[in-house]
Amino acid sequence: MTKALVTLCILSALQATAAAQDKMGMPLTCFYCKSGQSCLHNLPQTCSSPQDACIMVQEHNTLSFSPGIGNLGMYQSCADSRQSLTGFLAFYFGDTVMVEILSEICKINNCNAHFVPTRLAISSVRNGLQCPACYAPGFESCESDGTLRCTGGADQCAVVVGTLVQGDVTIPFAARGCATWTACEIKTLESGVFTYNLTSVQCSPAPRAQTSSATRTLAWGPVTVGSIIVPRVPLFLPALLGLFLC
Repeated sequence: MTKALVTLCILSALQATAAAQDKMGMPLTCFYCKSGQSCLHNLPQTCSSPQDACIMVQEHNTLSFSPGIGNLGMYQSCADSRQSLTGFLAFYFGDTVMVEILSEICKINNCNAHFVPTRLAISSVRNGLQCPACYAPGFESCESDGTLRCTGGADQCAVVVGTLVQGDVTIPFAARGCATWTACEIKTLESGVFTYNLTSVQCSPAPRAQTSSATRTLAWGPVTVGSIIVPRVPLFLPALLGLFLC
């Protein structure tokens, strides 16, 4: 109990100190790290105006040239809270092509130093919506080659053109698919794996998925056995008939 009180007092003191520094105009400091770099011994960086927050970004994408192979990464740095997207955002350009990002900000010195990755809150359950889909790395346009059933909170159809940047490599890409409405606000985003520079993002509400007439025929239509056509009757009707005959 005593240790808990001491810890609470220390945290309160640190928060009070940080708040006092902010009121005095002292610059904010944030932990900096990007996946692939050794960050264990890095000193906090001093933020510059208009940066007023520390940011933590967790990313999962499958945009590599090998379909289905996932890239995981984290990014921590200073940020301008007025320009930073927070929460969960996602693009789905195919059944195995996706970008999923979780971003958070805080406004106390070095508050992002101990960022613990969490499991991205993704739902793979179809939401009844659909969008045209395609993904074309190396190109500035792509034509839909099929329809993608949207999942989770992805309720927008997006048409995206931009570049993926990693180190000294810049690759143009174009894509269509399902997206969360927060993803439609992206212009430039530094993430754990790539830097996304999107020159065009056009979004519109996703329409309801079409129910195939062939599916309805299979469920309710007649069945041919040899040369005899047998009507298909739902299983619960015989049960009801049995109740009436008893």
